[in-house]
Amino acid sequence: MPYIEKSVLLTGTDLREDDVDLPSVGPDAKARVRGLPAAYSNEAQSSALEMKALPNGDQVGRVNTHTMECLQVLHGCVDPRFDSITEVEQFAAQYGPAFRAIVDKIDDLSAIDKEAIDRANATFRAGGQTEGGPALGNGAAARDAGPDLDVRAGAGAGDVDR
Repeated sequence: MPYIEKSVLLTGTDLREDDVDLPSVGPDAKARVRGLPAAYSNEAQSSALEMKALPNGDQVGRVNTHTMECLQVLHGCVDPRFDSITEVEQFAAQYGPAFRAIVDKIDDLSAIDKEAIDRANATFRAGGQTEGGPALGNGAAARDAGPDLDVRAGAGAGDVDR
């Protein structure tokens, strides 16, 4: 079986769009959203990464879910189209179920696994001993169920240890 031609990957797309019903806003209210391109998805995740210094000098990272979801809506909402992160934050501050429905649909279309992000956040804990072994620099014990990606302080897109 032949492999795909590069030209198909450079000119085509696998991004889908779909409508989201927003019954909490009104009986006929809906929004049009699309899956995020990999570049926007990565931007949302890396822009939402927050580093925190611990009293012992170690740093731990966590993903600020609110920031990440606002960036997802900014880039993934087709109709209505938001002009700025400020507008998305205003929307998020005024609506609950409608905002959640839009984010969930964007996640689905983008193949984003928020549960994996939550699990990674849970493993970025303050140092100390765990059952798996001595604490490593990222707070995860050796050979435990720590995150798949270790993020160093000051890491940017593409600076990931595997």
